[in-house]
Amino acid sequence: MRLAHITDLHFGAEEPDVVRGLRDDLGGINADRVLVGGDLTMRARDEQFAAARELLDEIGRPWTSVPGNHDLPLDRPARAYGSLDAYRAFIDREPEPAVRENGLLLLGLSSPRPYLWKGGRVDGEQRARIAGEFASAAELKVLMLHHPVLRSPQRPRETLVRGAEAAITAAARAGVDVILCGHDHVAAQARIGGGMIGVMSGTACSWRVRAGESQSYTVLDLDGDRLRITVRHWHDGGFREARTAEWHRTSDGWHP
Repeated sequence: MRLAHITDLHFGAEEPDVVRGLRDDLGGINADRVLVGGDLTMRARDEQFAAARELLDEIGRPWTSVPGNHDLPLDRPARAYGSLDAYRAFIDREPEPAVRENGLLLLGLSSPRPYLWKGGRVDGEQRARIAGEFASAAELKVLMLHHPVLRSPQRPRETLVRGAEAAITAAARAGVDVILCGHDHVAAQARIGGGMIGVMSGTACSWRVRAGESQSYTVLDLDGDRLRITVRHWHDGGFREARTAEWHRTSDGWHP
């Protein structure tokens, strides 16, 4: 099983050359599914959503998306009323999708809130859905949201999503293997919740890079109880392998 995690595309602040490189690279790695972690746009404008949707359709692979905080309108009244209307119209009418196919069990959560625009939240209803959706068995159980549930070494002072600890507890109890997130524009991974893998991916194609990193995305390759996690970053006119980590699943979870 091969999954690609891209996030923080930020159309409206995109680098055209990197967009083309991302499209070509994703089209060439033959991922079973591309997982899109939010902030597809910079200002939630129709033309920005349309450009993001065009890229996703051009990849030629199945994809699943969740919204990020930049996918809510910047204008406060518009954000409060019908805040995900454009996202639903251009990307997916379901902002919290579930996918069950070929050994993969994926749940996406919508973490942005009109009243917590930057930091986001995972609430009790969403924690209950984690428990319900992941009740059945699967080769790989993946939870995806935009806001981070882990801090990166590059940006250790960044705020976690509101409700992060409770969400991690719910995911661990449900047997989740991997939690995917973005928002901080850097690539990182860590063992969290006593046995899960937390994966944060960088900005995929915008100029809004952070901590000296270039644009990047993450590839996850599952082979039985081995998971290879590769960061591919933009370098010298193309996406190239930057670093790889091997994780192994045992009776007490995943270990690097």
